[in-house]
Amino acid sequence: MENKSYWKGIAELEETPEFIQERDKEFAQELPVEEIFNSNFVSKPRARRDFLKMLGFSVTAATVAASCRIPVREAIPYVLKPEEIVPGLANYYASTYADGSDYCSILVKTRDGRPIKIEGNKNSSITQGGTSARTQASILSLYDKARTAYPHAGDKNHTWDAIDGEIKSKLDAVKAKGGNIRILSSTVMSPSTKSVIADFGTYYGNTKHVVFEPMSHSGILYANEKSFGKQVIPGYQFDKAKVIVSFAADFLGTWISPIEYTKQYVKNRKVSKEKSEMSRHYQFESHLSLTGSNADFRTAVKPSELGSAVIALYNAIASASGKSTVSGGTISDKAKKSIEQAAKELMNAKGASLVVCGSNDTNCQVIVNGINDMLSSYGNTIDLDNYSNAAQGNDKDVFTLISEMEAGTVDALIIYNTNPGYVIGKKFMDAMKKVATTISLNDRNDETTGSATYHCPDSHYLESWNDAEPRSGKYSLSQPAINPIFNTRQAQDSLLKWLGSADNYLTYLKNNWQKNILASDAMFQSSWDDCVRNGVYEKNTEASMRVFGGDVNAAASALAAVKVGGMELVVYEPVGLGNGKYANNPWLLEMPDTTTKVVWDTVVLVPVPWAKENNLVDGDCVDVSTNGTSVKLPIVLQPGMANGTFAVSVGLGRTNAGRAGNGVGVNVYPFVSSNGETMIYNAANVSVKPNGEKIQLAVTQTHSTFEGRNIIQETTLSEYKKNPSAGNESIKEFEELVDKTLYPKYEYNGLRWGMNIDLNSCIGCSACHVACTVENNVPVVGKDEVRRVHEMHWLRIDRYYSFKGEGNDLITKESHPSAQGIGNQYDNVQNWEDVQVVYQPMLCQHCENAPCENVCPVAATNHSSEGLNQMTYNRCIGTRYCANNCPYKVRRFNWFDYTTADSFPWNTYNKSQGVAMMIDDLTRMVLNPDVTVRSRGVIEKCSFCVQRLQDAKLNAKKNNRPLNDGEAKTACQTACPADAITFGNVNDKESAVSKTREDERNYYVLSEIHTMPSVGYMVKVRNNENNMA
Repeated sequence: MENKSYWKGIAELEETPEFIQERDKEFAQELPVEEIFNSNFVSKPRARRDFLKMLGFSVTAATVAASCRIPVREAIPYVLKPEEIVPGLANYYASTYADGSDYCSILVKTRDGRPIKIEGNKNSSITQGGTSARTQASILSLYDKARTAYPHAGDKNHTWDAIDGEIKSKLDAVKAKGGNIRILSSTVMSPSTKSVIADFGTYYGNTKHVVFEPMSHSGILYANEKSFGKQVIPGYQFDKAKVIVSFAADFLGTWISPIEYTKQYVKNRKVSKEKSEMSRHYQFESHLSLTGSNADFRTAVKPSELGSAVIALYNAIASASGKSTVSGGTISDKAKKSIEQAAKELMNAKGASLVVCGSNDTNCQVIVNGINDMLSSYGNTIDLDNYSNAAQGNDKDVFTLISEMEAGTVDALIIYNTNPGYVIGKKFMDAMKKVATTISLNDRNDETTGSATYHCPDSHYLESWNDAEPRSGKYSLSQPAINPIFNTRQAQDSLLKWLGSADNYLTYLKNNWQKNILASDAMFQSSWDDCVRNGVYEKNTEASMRVFGGDVNAAASALAAVKVGGMELVVYEPVGLGNGKYANNPWLLEMPDTTTKVVWDTVVLVPVPWAKENNLVDGDCVDVSTNGTSVKLPIVLQPGMANGTFAVSVGLGRTNAGRAGNGVGVNVYPFVSSNGETMIYNAANVSVKPNGEKIQLAVTQTHSTFEGRNIIQETTLSEYKKNPSAGNESIKEFEELVDKTLYPKYEYNGLRWGMNIDLNSCIGCSACHVACTVENNVPVVGKDEVRRVHEMHWLRIDRYYSFKGEGNDLITKESHPSAQGIGNQYDNVQNWEDVQVVYQPMLCQHCENAPCENVCPVAATNHSSEGLNQMTYNRCIGTRYCANNCPYKVRRFNWFDYTTADSFPWNTYNKSQGVAMMIDDLTRMVLNPDVTVRSRGVIEKCSFCVQRLQDAKLNAKKNNRPLNDGEAKTACQTACPADAITFGNVNDKESAVSKTREDERNYYVLSEIHTMPSVGYMVKVRNNENNMA
């Protein structure tokens, strides 16, 4: 497949004039001197030094690029040093990140008492050491000034004693008259917190706990209750499935438990000569999701056709099993063909197959349960005994609560870790006004809390004790890694205080564990200490078979009765920002969307044919209207969309998130409707009309191009079985020329670092991207600077598209000459619904023959004795010759002082983008003290986390032993939930990275130009032949 044509975006595919103009300029923007001379700056009195600095800018633009003196900041020693803290050495604490349905067992790295980094906890059988982008970024919210610092009654600060007295008095009055109290929260995974809520309800009576999730999975809960009498989310086991069929379930990105599912999924996607089998994955969906982009077979269907596709698969399985079929809607011939093929393979893998569905329609889920029942999935790939405790939102309870509030029958409402004022909006807020006493336990004055009677701010999870039970019998503990920064209190302590308990939550937590979780353990304190130290405690129940009792005929009839028409809209959750909780997190705001690569904005994804028919391009604005709601949004032309379907992501458009998130993007939750039982995330009869406006989007995908070179290597599973070098043959001729050079070869004695990335494992989730940002103090630059191609990310995830032809024949340069030039003639052969995707993490390749090193006039970029291409920041004068000469486009230039590292802080003039949040003294507490904060005018790039390498070497030296393989790990490697990255000493022939390099799938990007990279990639192997191997 080496003749296959790949493209990053439609502009590159069609070689638009704008793309060619930008591609031909190494740096897309001139030196932005005009930013310095804005009216705010020049109108203020300035010191002589600043005047001279301005004069330098006017005389020569080179001064902008040059470094300036870094100010001296003095450290202040402890007066009394805490016993557990050794200055300069890190402490690690096992803990848990559990925020609504988000879950990850973690290790918290602290330096001098400050949490600065999150790592995965390998002791957990759920997440197995993996993390997500949100898990990595969650540490920044600890240092967020938008968190409420004191308890409030209305607009006034209160003491805790005063506010407790007022609240308890009002709650007691409600109890005395037999009134109703409601607690509205996000999913609570903590068994001890559930116990506190239950005790609170027992004490006050007439209390009900309602769980609300913005992106609901209630349909699964209700379907399992109808099918098996058990309202739970099953434990899905993708690692046991040989064939997977997903109907719009983004289980690698956002669906229920993506870290857990990713760990399971990739186990059957890694191939080698010893293990040459792969699972087969079919995806049916309306827009290109992260999971869909990793599927072997992907079929685009409109949202209204999804239920019909589920019915078609049920009937195909029923026919093959000799059971009765059901009546249902119609599907396209293409979808029908894919359904038939999937059904055949599911039957061949009976007992080792799995069908999942992301629809929130109960009827759709009942039919999926019927399919899995016929396939003997229960007890094998689906576990209803060890069920998941994620995604517990109950839509019917939420609808009932709103009706009760509207009727004035709720006397007190307590809101905990949820923001219905933002998600549900006016309907909820109007109903909330009819509740006499409203108490918010949220951490900030968000859209809901602003109208509450009392605000008792919850502490951050890194300041708190807690527990979690992500799956039945699988427990983990949270412990505080820092004392509360503000005058906050855990929500659990507030509830205990109001019900009159003398215990604090830590005592309550330990008592609950002693009574219910470690009840049979005679040595409780010792076992408790072990659980706190390890972070987890797990026990297991054998999965059992279940008798299916669902009525598939009634479910199919209900689906067929749904009337649809016209253009359709899908509302989905993005991988990075999620449901909007982290809208004030600059790391996530500047993380490129996994599919579109857009940052700092809300867009509507449109089918490419529709955009071409209307002569629209990326950034053109349209008015999207449905269900009485109209929103103006810029468009992004998205390959893989079902024709006639549009998609928008939630998470932005906040008004009370904080200065980074306020006013960014648009709130699209008003497009979400309900069918009276569940929330519905798609709409029909949508109007999408161009309005003539246009904005410039901040998109990172096409900022670095390789001009047609063979960056991606791939093959099929059948070809790989015949020839392990398949897809990689042409690389061998370049490898033979490696030793033919005029340069003397450097002999690396001892350590030589190298990395390998498996393209079969990488799913493009961006956990590595955020982890790199956190670990290496990578600055945030804001929307305008990203537009100027000034983003500073050391590691980017390049996304490449390729077309498929009819009959699964690939469109290649030979079969379609128009693909060679990639021009508009390509329209004659492309199928915009049917694209293949591959993700490639791209970072500094640490080339042995590095082009950047030869051109630096001051040797600021040089080579270490361990094979690292390294930067000497205080030597760099900012010529950018190295960036110009880097064929991988991975070097980043500090156009301004993004981090206040010198005395000319540019970020103070960028407050409109919220980037100024990153230079707050409080926010800067998250910075890694082992990594230099770069100043204006210097180049920076991936260092292979040299500070981690030095730490690992020091530990080995202190213990008088050699460095063990796997002891030194990079931040991207430890964050990856797919185990796609291998790193180590390539001079050690027994190391994992050395063995990976010997694999025939290993290749080096641009090896033909003799850069001799230290980062290798593994050929992408696709399991997409029509006959399953």
